[in-house]
Amino acid sequence: MSTWETQPAEKLPARVAGGRGWRWLVEAFWLVRKQPLSWVAMAAGYLLIHFLVARIPMVGAPLTFFMAPVFAGGFVLQADRAARGETVKMAGMFDGFRLALRPLLNVGMLYLGLMMLAMLVLGVIGGAMGITVQGEGGPEGLPQLGGPVLAFMLVTGALMFVLSLCYWFAPALVTLDGMGAWEAVRLSLKAGLVNWRAVLFSGLMLSLMLFLALLPLGLGLLLWFPVLYVTAFTGWRDVFGGQPVLPELVVD
Repeated sequence: MSTWETQPAEKLPARVAGGRGWRWLVEAFWLVRKQPLSWVAMAAGYLLIHFLVARIPMVGAPLTFFMAPVFAGGFVLQADRAARGETVKMAGMFDGFRLALRPLLNVGMLYLGLMMLAMLVLGVIGGAMGITVQGEGGPEGLPQLGGPVLAFMLVTGALMFVLSLCYWFAPALVTLDGMGAWEAVRLSLKAGLVNWRAVLFSGLMLSLMLFLALLPLGLGLLLWFPVLYVTAFTGWRDVFGGQPVLPELVVD
């Protein structure tokens, strides 16, 4: 059960090899494969709720953004149950709402604030690099950028990756370690920077899997979403718990 109401001492993240990012994925697939119907049902329910909420005028898009970490917390809690050999329940996707709604919503608000700050920083960097907007002229009528665009894209990618590190472990740190939102975001960033190679590797593989999941009419998303959230759990367990789901699988 979540202990987010308490104020535990800060955990120190372990430094793991970059290849462990692959192990996180393998362990996630292993957990999902043990109870595939339950995970697919959870993913279908989440996608349906996301679609319906997103269609609400004006407030739909912001609501889906803030709800994302709350659902992530529910998936992480179910992954923890699966790792302990317990049954995954579809209703468990709402455990984040039931056990840690406030701190998970705060994670979403903090992440949004950091994204807005990152946009401001990129604007300043773009100006310093001489990036200019050359009006409408693209195939879709979109503004075209002038200047060292490739260098700016690399800077943007690096900043977005660092920003993603603030979120990667945060739902698990809130729901499984009982941390507050700011503490979880800060420690997630710290753990991500220490293990950036493993996180980057698993992130790139998940991106490739997302492309493949979208090919068969998007049906692959029903498996991709559980693997995404469970990978965040297996990564948390490796970095903060020191207890891999599959101890016999060694990747250095």
